[in-house]
Amino acid sequence: MTTQAFLDETWGEVSTPGGADALDNALPQSGPGFYCKSTGRQFGRRETLRAVTAIAAEWARRHPSGPRIGITDISLRGGGPMSPHKSHQKGTDVDIRPVRNDGKEEPVNYTMPVYSRQLTQELVDLIRGNPVLQVSRVFFNDPQVKGVSPLSGHHDHMHVSFTTTPATGGSFPAAGGSYVPSAPPPQAAPGGSYVPSAPPMQAAPGGGAQNVRLGTIHATRPDGTRFTYQFTSDDLVWTARFIVGEAGGRDNADNRAVIWAMINLYGLIRHRQYPTFHGFLRAYSTPLQASLKNWGAARRHMHKPEFVKTGATYPPPAPPGIPVGQLRQFLKLQSTAWAALPQPARNLATTALTGAIPNPIGNATQFASTAVYFRDRHGRLPTDPQWTKFTQDYAKGQRWQWIGQRAGLNQRNNAFFIEDRFSKLPAGAVRVQRP
Repeated sequence: MTTQAFLDETWGEVSTPGGADALDNALPQSGPGFYCKSTGRQFGRRETLRAVTAIAAEWARRHPSGPRIGITDISLRGGGPMSPHKSHQKGTDVDIRPVRNDGKEEPVNYTMPVYSRQLTQELVDLIRGNPVLQVSRVFFNDPQVKGVSPLSGHHDHMHVSFTTTPATGGSFPAAGGSYVPSAPPPQAAPGGSYVPSAPPMQAAPGGGAQNVRLGTIHATRPDGTRFTYQFTSDDLVWTARFIVGEAGGRDNADNRAVIWAMINLYGLIRHRQYPTFHGFLRAYSTPLQASLKNWGAARRHMHKPEFVKTGATYPPPAPPGIPVGQLRQFLKLQSTAWAALPQPARNLATTALTGAIPNPIGNATQFASTAVYFRDRHGRLPTDPQWTKFTQDYAKGQRWQWIGQRAGLNQRNNAFFIEDRFSKLPAGAVRVQRP
């Protein structure tokens, strides 16, 4: 059986409708290039398991004589807490053993003589360069392996966190050539924060931002928990792309407020889902998504000449067989190097992520074009009093509070809202500390 036949027979075609999110699929006890040693703890999302088996199959192609990759914990059937882990609850985290140099399929830690750093590095390169799913982080404690971050308890296994976002590459990295992530992988810090494992001055490949010392988000939630995150060069590049895609690339007061809303939303809420700020932006912003996630947006654009198919299909409730894709101009934006982005967008991204822009919207995490919503409902643009009442009513319906008129902001373009649960937070609950 070919590798592709094995993947298709085991998991079906990519994003096969039905059960993709349900944690009732278990990794087989063995397959091309891998073996399992932990019964009943290898349940995961279908695409996570497909990514794992694709990595293992590629490993088997390159190492037909072994050793195979050792897979241990993923998740329990149905998900939820799994001792002794704090993660491994959603079917996206996978523990993988380092590779030995004696060919044995047994545990090993990186301090032992039978540990192979060369083979383990090759495995990390395949994991990060896999063409199925993007990887948010890999924890492993060998300081000489690239593409990993240290974390207590990870001498003898790699903790791989897959995202639910399809990978943008079409194939594995070439043999003998390492996959190099475009920004330092995030490193866990006390209190659930993420701090890059290298200074945020590293240039991103392909003409990324260079020699820019970036700031640090400090956020305090209503329950008193705190979150800290240091911006990276990738965050800088993707913020500039966000400004181009969402705001035409202009550096003005309204767009500065939008960036602050994104910083607030990430610091108070979304960091729990996305370990990096740029990962959050790419999931939130339609122009930055690898493929259009919204069925309505996909339905509007899927027949246009500029719609590029990826080959996957949307799961229910979309009708079966609808191709996943993205508009060509958005894909081009996503690959545009820093130096080729408009100067105003670069200026705004830099001043925002270095903490040089005062916060004009307080703790607002949401914004909406309420004037457009009024027009869609009534067939005309509102007068100022009509817009004010509509905006206040809209906020009440969402359990938000409109921030009210603010000097220098034209909120008929975007009105800004504070969620009720954050309304009693003190000013400066989210701030960006300058480097």
